[in-house]
Amino acid sequence: MARPGTSLLRSEADGRFGDALHELEAVDDVSLRAWVFARIGSEEKVLALTPGSVSAWEPLVRARLAQLSGDSEPALMCADDAAARARDAGDFHALARAEILAADVLFDRDGPVDGSAAVARVAAARATIQEQSLQGLEATLEVMLIRAKMANGNWNAAREAASKLLGTNLENSPEAFWRAAALLGTIHRREGGDVRARRSELQAVETLEGIALQLPRSLRDAFWSDPSRRALRLRASNITERTLSITRAAEEENVDPRMKRVLELLKRLVAERDLDRLLERVTDSAVELFGAERGFVLLPDESGTLQPRLIRSRGSEEDPSVAFSQSIAEAVLIDGQPILTMDAGDDGRLSEYLSVHKLMLRSVACVPIVAPGSVVGVLYLEHRMRRGRFAEKDLDLLIAFADQAGIALENARLLAELESRAAELERQREEVELARAEVERVLAMRTGELADAKRELDETRNALRESFNRDGIIGRSEPMRRLFQVLSRVSDSSVPVVIFGESGTGKELVARSIHYSSKREKGPFVALNCAAVPEALLESELFGHVRGAFTGADRDRDGVLVRADGGTLFLDEVGDMPMKMQVDLLRVLQESKVRPVGAEDEVSFSTRVVCASNKSLEALVKSGKFREDLYYRLNVVEVRIPPLRDRDGDVPLLAEHFLERIATQEGMRRRRLSREALAELCKYDYPGNVRQLEHLLTNAAVMADGDTIEVHDLPIQVSGAPAQSGSAVLAPIGPEKPDEAPPPDPENLSTNLDDFKSKERSKILEALEATGWNRAKAARALGIPRRTFYRRLKEYDIL
Repeated sequence: MARPGTSLLRSEADGRFGDALHELEAVDDVSLRAWVFARIGSEEKVLALTPGSVSAWEPLVRARLAQLSGDSEPALMCADDAAARARDAGDFHALARAEILAADVLFDRDGPVDGSAAVARVAAARATIQEQSLQGLEATLEVMLIRAKMANGNWNAAREAASKLLGTNLENSPEAFWRAAALLGTIHRREGGDVRARRSELQAVETLEGIALQLPRSLRDAFWSDPSRRALRLRASNITERTLSITRAAEEENVDPRMKRVLELLKRLVAERDLDRLLERVTDSAVELFGAERGFVLLPDESGTLQPRLIRSRGSEEDPSVAFSQSIAEAVLIDGQPILTMDAGDDGRLSEYLSVHKLMLRSVACVPIVAPGSVVGVLYLEHRMRRGRFAEKDLDLLIAFADQAGIALENARLLAELESRAAELERQREEVELARAEVERVLAMRTGELADAKRELDETRNALRESFNRDGIIGRSEPMRRLFQVLSRVSDSSVPVVIFGESGTGKELVARSIHYSSKREKGPFVALNCAAVPEALLESELFGHVRGAFTGADRDRDGVLVRADGGTLFLDEVGDMPMKMQVDLLRVLQESKVRPVGAEDEVSFSTRVVCASNKSLEALVKSGKFREDLYYRLNVVEVRIPPLRDRDGDVPLLAEHFLERIATQEGMRRRRLSREALAELCKYDYPGNVRQLEHLLTNAAVMADGDTIEVHDLPIQVSGAPAQSGSAVLAPIGPEKPDEAPPPDPENLSTNLDDFKSKERSKILEALEATGWNRAKAARALGIPRRTFYRRLKEYDIL
């Protein structure tokens, strides 16, 4: 159900006061009736009603009356009272009107902080209108938003918003139209566009006059008593009080017919835009109206000296004589006061002026031409032969005419200046367009060059990567360059190769590189770790077996020598092979034939053998743990892989490669190393070599909180600092000193994320048990930051 008086309030908000007055008869609320009269501006009607209500509209009416009288503080206090009452009563329409009225008062007062306070009021009103879907205040809100933009100094946005609002259909909201037009006029005037400002203000005044015509005659004077309406009306008229009095007198009977003639001439002057033609009309009209012999329009030049801009003589187009009383004209220009004399020669005021006596002047009338704010010239009329040609009764009319001539001249000057500025702006715009086109051309050229450079950079980077990457073996250090040279030489042959290197250096990668770079690349690559197979099964793994050869042999099975036929057999940790198997392997390699366990016939094979060991086979031979004849059989070519600590400059390459691969495998964002973290990695000795680097980067990439891996995310102790959150090497529980803790064993670093999480969960539980389930103490004991520790508790569903 609609609130009583909703239609009345909508008509009032839109400025349709005539409709609102008709609807008053159907409204019993005295406060609403008083509000309508207060909005019109009739304090007399409001006081006659004496509402005395407890509703929000009663203090709102008092706020409006204070606004009409220019008392800002009482207006704001009453508006705040109205807003408080409206909130308590749930009258959101009154609440919005209270905020809007307070904002209007603050905008008009324009104190140091009034603008920001008014903007806050507008924001509160907008929130209420939008949240409660109040109908009828949309256009009013748009006007207030324009004022808020002006208060914030956003003049361009304010101008665009005002123009847009005036372009919409505001026939049913004349209040919003005249206020938007007035604001647009203020904006134009601030930007120097006086002509456009006057046009906008005239539109606003015409709309106000239309509103006033809908009111009874008894309310029209009250309507124009509103300060903002009255000020706009006077500013738009641009007519002095003297001219207004002449205009009113011209409407009365038995007046000088020249007044009506002046009004007609003024209309033509206002319509004229060309400065030269305007000067002609001003001078010709003055000579004609006042019966002068000659007329001058005198304007000061750059030095301030009055110069005749136009001369007219009665009865002729031009007068070759430009002599005039410079003294009289300069006195009027300086003092701003008119001079009229019936006989200049006998006038005591002018007796000291030599030009008066020299020119034998009789009747002279000289008045200032006043533009808004200053005297811009003088209108000089004279009659050299006739005494008493100009009377005192002509002075008011002449001054009024000069005032309007000044306004017309100023408008013409401003228009000419505006056209000049427009031409200059157009010229500058063309220059900007040319400059922009040149910039776009250069930018397109630079963009193409940048694209070419990027493509060349990518090609160079890829070429460098290929040069530093051989079948997954990454490095650019001098030891790795020598390794690549050796691999290039041994790949083309089929001789046996022994690969020496510490654990984790990538011996199997080197073996695979040898295989896939050789003529046997299409054959199989079979790998066997001699240390990982029990001695009882090693013979079967090497040579194969037939069905029934031993318990569990339920089918024939080829050994790795036969399975690698035509390819490469990689025997890892060959130094750990038992002595008996070394004898059998030597015989098989010499004959290239193998007899499976339990078989009667031998099987021929053609297999290249590549061995690897992290122990010196030569030392094992000397100690009697490795057969010398097998050593010479296998060690035809020896390849040594340098440990990571001896490969200066390879850690950054390896780190970039592993982080990219980890992101692909784990389906996560690619992490990057901070400079500090990379520096710490480069300092580390890596007892576990490349394998350890890969494992700790996997750990850090999974456990890091952000996209960047910092030093505390690395599970290593390079500089003596304890490992931090998420590291695989957790600090021990108890008083054990950090320097007594054993170094991390790279072989024991978990390669399985699930195993790592299980181990970390167990350590967290142990720490909680040891500290009596004190989470802060447990986090400190484990060396994990508290936030990370709490996140782990939630992740592992511990608490």
